[in-house]
Amino acid sequence: MAQIPFIFNQLVSFIPRDYFEALVKKHNGNAYVKDYSCWKHLLVMIWAQITNRGSLRDIVASLRVHSDKTYRMGMGKAISRSNIAKANAQRDVAIYRGLAEEMMRRASRITYREETLDLISQAFGFAGFFAIDSSTVSLALHKFPWSVPQEGSGGVKLHTMYDLLRNVPAMCLITGHEERDQTFMEDYPYRDGCIYILDRIYFKTAGLYKIASTGAYFITRIKKNVCYETVAASEADGMHVLADETIRFTSRCTCMSYPDHMRLIKYYSLENNEVLAFVSNNFDLDAATIALLYRYRWNIEVFFKWIKQHLRITSFYGTSANAVAIQIYIAFIVFCMLAMASDAIAHKGSLYEFANMMSVALTEKVYLQDLIKRYDAGLIQETLVKQPTLFDFDKLPPIQPM
Repeated sequence: MAQIPFIFNQLVSFIPRDYFEALVKKHNGNAYVKDYSCWKHLLVMIWAQITNRGSLRDIVASLRVHSDKTYRMGMGKAISRSNIAKANAQRDVAIYRGLAEEMMRRASRITYREETLDLISQAFGFAGFFAIDSSTVSLALHKFPWSVPQEGSGGVKLHTMYDLLRNVPAMCLITGHEERDQTFMEDYPYRDGCIYILDRIYFKTAGLYKIASTGAYFITRIKKNVCYETVAASEADGMHVLADETIRFTSRCTCMSYPDHMRLIKYYSLENNEVLAFVSNNFDLDAATIALLYRYRWNIEVFFKWIKQHLRITSFYGTSANAVAIQIYIAFIVFCMLAMASDAIAHKGSLYEFANMMSVALTEKVYLQDLIKRYDAGLIQETLVKQPTLFDFDKLPPIQPM
């Protein structure tokens, strides 16, 4: 009878080892390495991410407790602070960046999570919805002297494209935090038939024209100092949609970088009590739907908050630029791995719940499906035992925002 693998091994099975080893061979990652290979280092760092270890000493101590299991988990026996630190400082970042890119490609096949976007996609034939934004991770200059100082501190910036249908990252590029968000707009992998939702800081006409020229669509907010003229106007409802116009730019520079017409929508946001001006190259969707799609941009902000709170990308196990980049790319690998594992067993709960379960069950020998059933059974039992009273505040509906 086949032995049940550890939960850790079941999670790691979602990582394509053959692809990873090809990257290692390409970049000569295992040169002069006796035992602590790139694969073993990856597994140790995945363990550190899922269990949220705080330091190299913490990683080694947590694995020492399971010293009888580390070999069967694939990590081997050569786990030491010096080996981990040396690997973080010297292994080629391209190995882990390449694996992160492959994991994001594979995560793009999981089940849709956003039903409303799925319905819009089916109705209008869109190939996908993506948000583009960046997030800065601050670094102390006395620990990370290689970082370019900005306003008294260092940092790195995560330029990210986020799949809104599946709630997984689709691209990540790590740069210094001095790089402007617009710098890499024209280099992003845009796809025909997709909608890209961007913050106002990305209003760069050359970048927007690159999106339009690939057969894709964009939704962003227009800057206040842009010169344009109205070519045509559609009827607005006067309640939320205050204007729906076709415009063209009038200044020489913007005309050259974006020669086509653009759609301008002025929408009154009841939540913010302000008028928001959206621009898009899509003339088929109604104005209210475009405003609704822009609200989904908030999902990438939630992703940044989640990954900073639940994975290790704000404090680091090494102080070199190499160590910082490797740790961040492995965090993205772990996020995609968890999302793929959760989807494979059709887990209906949040990724937060799933990650919490995994963090305390990595060395258990039970199938993932059975672990989820055990967890769900515990929730049901807790619900049955708890007797609601007249003043049971847990039973009250949540307070809705005004």
